[in-house]
Amino acid sequence: MKIHKKGLRLNTFELYQKDLFSYSEVRSIEERFKELDELDFLVKKYNSFVTFELYQHFAKPSKLHRLAECGTFLGFDLYKHKEKEEFTKRLSSANFCRDRFCEMCNWRRALKYAKENFILLKTIQANEKVRYLFATFTIRNPEVKELKSYVRLFNRAWQRMTQTKRWKNSILGTIKAIEIPFQKTDKRFINLHAHCLLIVPSVYFDKKYDLYITQKEFQEMWKKALRVDYNPSVDIRIIKPNKNRGEDDEIASVVAETTKYPLKSVDLHGIDWRTFKELVEQTHHMRFLSFGGIARDYRKMIFGTDEFDDNDLISGFDELDLLVWEKIGKLWYSLDAGKYTLSKFEKEE
Repeated sequence: MKIHKKGLRLNTFELYQKDLFSYSEVRSIEERFKELDELDFLVKKYNSFVTFELYQHFAKPSKLHRLAECGTFLGFDLYKHKEKEEFTKRLSSANFCRDRFCEMCNWRRALKYAKENFILLKTIQANEKVRYLFATFTIRNPEVKELKSYVRLFNRAWQRMTQTKRWKNSILGTIKAIEIPFQKTDKRFINLHAHCLLIVPSVYFDKKYDLYITQKEFQEMWKKALRVDYNPSVDIRIIKPNKNRGEDDEIASVVAETTKYPLKSVDLHGIDWRTFKELVEQTHHMRFLSFGGIARDYRKMIFGTDEFDDNDLISGFDELDLLVWEKIGKLWYSLDAGKYTLSKFEKEE
């Protein structure tokens, strides 16, 4: 419900009368937060309209309503620095639709995925002597109608390969993300592949330990696991962080590399609605993120599960030091006339 400016002034005046805020702080809140300055929300919302238009051809009214309303209301907890005249805010409420193909929700998933991987890798880095490889494994492009069966085939092959003695001796852990973009030259096909972070011992490249696996050997292992008569494309790259930038930046560079592709929204421009409907059905109840080895073990220890929770798109992001920041209220924004504007400010009781 939209609050008129007069109502907003009465609300802030009441706060001022109760001596919760100084006059300058009230003015700062009114002026500084009257429009949402995180433009990514607006960009992602408008990019999601393509998905909505495709769903209009076959989705139920309740589904269309969730898609249309996704991200139209955003609630941010407002914090004030205890020693400075500074404010900051953190998203605490939102009406996200959580659809797999929603641009807004995929963006939030990617942020959460990057944050959790940062915590995971930082913990591993503090306790293990490791290095990282960035790997891409492919399979022959299936038609959209074959996607589910091909993903299952892909995952069974991955399981076979990771259970081999050679793999277990050389690879300590994995973070795997399957990606399903349309083939550029023919939208009837999916360019099915997986981007993986491989965690290896620090002595992986030392010849005396015989741990190093060449790219050709990786390809042969993957071909054997797939049980195919062609040579699937495999790409292995060493991740070389900039150690001069400190430990956090070293791990951050790894995270940036591994989260550049996973959870990226599928480009739906120019896709026929019938093809999209088939894609939705083929990916129903499928998970495209998985953790193995020490990545799985440490993730269970830190987060209590080895699965990525892509339903909660609000918590688990940047946290504030509450010894420095004090929550003073909540800002509610609504999408109106092409922008997010402040509709209500609730003071902290």
